[in-house]
Amino acid sequence: MTQNRQLAAILFTDIVGYTAMMQHDEQYAVSIMRHYNTVLKQQIEKHHGKILNDYGDGNLCSFSSATEAITCSIEIQQQLQQGPKVPLRIGLHIGELLFEGDKVMGDGVNVASRVQSLGQPNCILFSSEINNKLKNQQGFKSVSLGHFLFKNVDESVEIFALTNDGFVVPDRKNMEGKLQKAKSSKKSILLSLSLLLLALISFFVYRQFYGSAGFSGKDKSIAVLPLESVSPAKETEYINDGFTIDLIDKLSKLSGLSGVPGWTRVKSLKGSSKTLKDIANELGVEAILSWTIQKQADKIRIATELTDVNSGQKIWSEEFDSKLVDILTLQTEVAQKIVKSLSARITPQEKIEIRKHYTDNAEAWRFYNKGRYFWDNRTPVSFDSAEANYNKAKELDPNYALAYAGLADLFIFNQKGFTQKEAVPFARDYANKALALDSTLVPAITTLGFIQSAFDYDWEKSRQTLEHAIKLDSNYTYAHIYYCNLLLQTHTGVERAIEQIKIARSLDPLSASINWVLGRTYYSAKKYDLAEEQLKKMLRLNPKAELPRMTLAWVLLMQKKYPEALELIRQIPKSGIAKSEEYQGTLLSFAYAAMGDSVKAKKELAATLAGNHEVGPYFLARVYLALKDYNKAMDLFEQAYDIRDIMMYGINNDPSLDPIRNEPRFKELIKKMNL
Repeated sequence: MTQNRQLAAILFTDIVGYTAMMQHDEQYAVSIMRHYNTVLKQQIEKHHGKILNDYGDGNLCSFSSATEAITCSIEIQQQLQQGPKVPLRIGLHIGELLFEGDKVMGDGVNVASRVQSLGQPNCILFSSEINNKLKNQQGFKSVSLGHFLFKNVDESVEIFALTNDGFVVPDRKNMEGKLQKAKSSKKSILLSLSLLLLALISFFVYRQFYGSAGFSGKDKSIAVLPLESVSPAKETEYINDGFTIDLIDKLSKLSGLSGVPGWTRVKSLKGSSKTLKDIANELGVEAILSWTIQKQADKIRIATELTDVNSGQKIWSEEFDSKLVDILTLQTEVAQKIVKSLSARITPQEKIEIRKHYTDNAEAWRFYNKGRYFWDNRTPVSFDSAEANYNKAKELDPNYALAYAGLADLFIFNQKGFTQKEAVPFARDYANKALALDSTLVPAITTLGFIQSAFDYDWEKSRQTLEHAIKLDSNYTYAHIYYCNLLLQTHTGVERAIEQIKIARSLDPLSASINWVLGRTYYSAKKYDLAEEQLKKMLRLNPKAELPRMTLAWVLLMQKKYPEALELIRQIPKSGIAKSEEYQGTLLSFAYAAMGDSVKAKKELAATLAGNHEVGPYFLARVYLALKDYNKAMDLFEQAYDIRDIMMYGINNDPSLDPIRNEPRFKELIKKMNL
């Protein structure tokens, strides 16, 4: 392997007591690390240095100039004393760097590391080689702390401390670090060995007769908190989420664990200041995995801590250093360590499953998770980004089932400019492709269940499919949402439908869409008081939310609260979510017609139709129904049926359609929809 040598000013940093800090107050430690990483990166770039290695709580950096190195050190320490204060020590030396592949070695690195080890928080130490470069420069003041013999360094090194205002100068007699130990006498060595042997025997006896601390919980339940980044790079968020989701997925399938809250329940805990005990009580678990990730170039470091919530003790903690390309193997390793730490029994088949990946291509995995990250943003632009990343994932691995499942969801909800009738066949093909690769893939099964009901009108097959999805993964919220809709549409249990959407909300309490579906479900069930309460609560939390506002308007109209409904409708912005203008126009037309003012209703309808946007037939049909033009309304409902308008998904439980339910043409349409 080719070796390169380079003379440089070498800078070593270390956050004093970071491990203990993580154990005592994890959130504070994370904020400390974020502050440190941000300042370090800015200052290293500003002073033309390079970050060569990342050791989690410290870094190895190099500069072509000793002046730049010491100036950078001063500015780093000054900024880190501004809250939150970072207890950083810095050591500097001039020496050769030896580059071999991606490794950085050399005596210069060893000396700089040992100089740093002598330091204290807010302290800058450096060797005589650095001091010689600075002693004639007026901006730097220093004092000699004497000569030190370091481990694996043949000659003593004179160490200096920066004495500029605001910096700590260590007391020589209190300094400790990577120093050579004084030679011991033979008698001392024998005594030490005897004590060590006695300690080992005592430990063995204790373990044999009294057992180890281990996990004290009776219920082997664990929550995996979102993987927190301690790197300034925001682009790692989709990697963090993907890693967390995959680990939860692996653990949730193990029979030896009694409970593993799903991603939708834990994702709201990102950056939470709650104690582990409070989180455990909220999620109903007895163990919690908290972890952090640090990324630099193609390398990552993951620090894990598994806590027994009852005793407050750390059951297991470990740091994993890996290349990003090995992240899939690392997932399995972390899962296996958790299982071992909790003494959870797993079957031979589960041992195989825990090592399973949907892809062995780390790049494909990365693109898929980036696609899922954009999909969760739920905007037209982010949908395009999601599609591009899903396609890249399947190009890299044509057998990546999750990438096809992601594309299926995109074509159902975004439609990519197609009509529903044009888009759904694409969604079906992608879902079937995913299931051909993995017949147990719950997102694809759920999507297929949705298609069977909302497009095929095969309600019985959809029921079987969605129940199968829930049985395979009861934490998948969309399966509960679609099952709720199916129960309402087929009139097979209003209370069961409400129960399903409440299960979805319990899995993701802060989801705006799920809370809206709960309000809409109350509306469909004609529980108007509950619907009004739920939707108004949402608007108090987010006054600009459009879907709750529109659904609340229908709730008020059904209760004949016309003035309040009209005020609400007029507040719908002209440019907002898709279909917001036609929603406002048709809602106003319906409201005026319901109030008996057909002139205003027709005038508003004409203005809506004259706009530069298409108005869906289902929206228009409701207006003509309120105007009592039932034939025109039925023409539009039948048109909506022909193009598979998504709004037809709720035709059998929409209270606004009650006046027409006994009409022969409506009954015939319901029959065509297998209802």
